[in-house]
Amino acid sequence: MRRKDTTGAGDVKTRGPRAARKAPSPEPRERILQEATRLIAQRGFGAISVNDVALAVGISKQALLYHYPSREALHEAVVASLIEHSNRHLLLLLGAFSGKGEERLERAMAQIRQFFDTDPHAARVILRELLDGDRTQVSRLSQGVEPWLRLMADTLRQGQQEGHIRQELDVEAAVAHVGTLLLTTFALLPLEGWPGVNDVEWRERRLGEVVRIIERYLFTQASPGPESPPRPASSRRQTK
Repeated sequence: MRRKDTTGAGDVKTRGPRAARKAPSPEPRERILQEATRLIAQRGFGAISVNDVALAVGISKQALLYHYPSREALHEAVVASLIEHSNRHLLLLLGAFSGKGEERLERAMAQIRQFFDTDPHAARVILRELLDGDRTQVSRLSQGVEPWLRLMADTLRQGQQEGHIRQELDVEAAVAHVGTLLLTTFALLPLEGWPGVNDVEWRERRLGEVVRIIERYLFTQASPGPESPPRPASSRRQTK
């Protein structure tokens, strides 16, 4: 479009309204990583191929190998991504322990839940890696989560000194037990349900019981907390 220049300098070009730009899609490398993580969570690393991931992304095998030169390199990238993600949340988890007693557990659970919610495949990938028993990957995962484990162990010891945590508790073993409970719960949540209960309600009830179990296990005197509202009859166990 042109408009006449009244100053005599000639016609001046003007631009019409710009079309709205579409949000950029994830880069190919990131899309490959996302699909590889999803497939490993579903099947395990041993049951997927480079071609499986390429098909899921919608690119050729050669294009995938340009970004990740081998199946093993892709596997290592998935594990490294999980470790990086966990380390980012570790900084938030540190801030969760500013309260006392049960407050720390509630805040820590909120951060742990956020970690698994933002990466819904993480728990199953970690669990599959542990069950597959690849020593190299298990060692990398162990090193990656070690800061989390040390933080939890140090917090339990501090709680014992303050009288909040049971004195007879074996701190390291307790961290292992709690970690296993959390990992398996978050890994299985997307796959399970209960007859007559919708997924959202069931998720909240399961996680609520996990917090209650951990609280009763760790603390010298667990807080009773607010009473839960009565559940609908359809979700209660039917007895004769």
